[in-house]
Amino acid sequence: MNEPTLVEKLFSFQGRLRRSSYWIYHLLQWIALCVIVGIFYGLALTMTPDSPLIYLLGMIGVVLYVGFVWSGLSIGVRRCHDRNRSGWFLLASLIPIVGAIWVFIELGFLDGTQGPNQYGPSPKGIGGNEVAGVFS
Repeated sequence: MNEPTLVEKLFSFQGRLRRSSYWIYHLLQWIALCVIVGIFYGLALTMTPDSPLIYLLGMIGVVLYVGFVWSGLSIGVRRCHDRNRSGWFLLASLIPIVGAIWVFIELGFLDGTQGPNQYGPSPKGIGGNEVAGVFS
């Protein structure tokens, strides 16, 4: 099996994701977001309010925002899969206060399913290559 590309890792909703990769992704996302906002803010300060480049910056910002949201959902869904949960579990974070804390603890601190589960083999390489429970 071929190693997935970076684009597949960031935007695919298939498979499972280790807890360490989940945290690394979020750390890198926050760093990238801070750098991008800083660059945009610095560029916006040098432009006049009627500059057409402000609209270009806005469009670029929207495209980057959509990319960040999509990849964040992808990472969250694959982390849910590692916990043997459907990606729909992320909707629990919409429950005020309790839901966000619950999802944060589940995805950020609890270990994934040992061995294969219905979403694929263990990303840690634990267990066999067969998917448990799919045909049973």
